[in-house]
Order: sequence, then structure tokens, then C-alpha cells
Amino acid sequence: MSKMSVVAKGTIIAILLALVLSSFPTANVFAASKNGKLEEKWDQLVTNFDKQSVNHTSAHKWVERWLKTAKHATSSDKAEVQKHLTICNSALASAGAIIWSHPGFDASGKVVDKGLANRSIKDLANYLRQHAGSIKNLNEHMGN
Repeated sequence: MSKMSVVAKGTIIAILLALVLSSFPTANVFAASKNGKLEEKWDQLVTNFDKQSVNHTSAHKWVERWLKTAKHATSSDKAEVQKHLTICNSALASAGAIIWSHPGFDASGKVVDKGLANRSIKDLANYLRQHAGSIKNLNEHMGN
């Protein structure tokens, strides 16, 4: 009888332990971890956008100054510079639209729709890369 009693107690303890452990919100912990990475990436991209926006204003001044002073520049050089400036403007405007509407995120940058959040991060990163690449191209064409 005492042997049964030990087995019965062990079974009851195992069942109680399983119930207690199953009540912990482990799925939420994993989801929070994944959402945390999305939120961190979103925050990095928004910070990058802010920096690029500040630098973008300077790009217009560089181009304006270069167009006035570059006597050696051909019309095709000037057209190329204007093309890259247009790409910069478009990429930054598109990035700004994503940040303004923040699909998949709430206003404080918390994930509300994981699929939309992933898409927003991908699109925003692409527009910021496009902007940075065009700024680089501007610098190369203008000799900065």
C-alpha cells in the first residue's frame, strides 16, 4: 500500500507540475520576442529616415550650387544629377508615407499586424537604400 501511495503521490505531483507549467504564457513570450525584433528594426529605420531627411535638405543645396557653378558640366551631366535628385525626392517621399501611415505598427511603434509590419520594414528599408544610393550617385557626379 505504501508503494501505491508513493506512485500515486508522484503521479499527482507530475500532473500538478504539468498544469502549472502549461499555464505559463510561453507562446506570448516567443511572440513578444519576435515582435520586439520587428519593433527594434522599425525604430532603427525611423531613426535612419530622420537622419536621411536632414541630409536630404543639404542635397538640394549641393545640386543648386553645383548647377550654378559647374562650368565644365555637360547637359547630360546636369540631366544625370537632376535624375538622381528626383530619385532621392521620390524615395524619401515614399519612405515618409510609410512612416506616416505605419502599416502594421501603432503610433508608438508597437506591432499590431505582423504581416503588415514585415512588409513595412521591407519597403521602408528599400526606399532608404534607394535614397542613400542616389545621394552617393549625386556625390559622384558632382565630384563631392
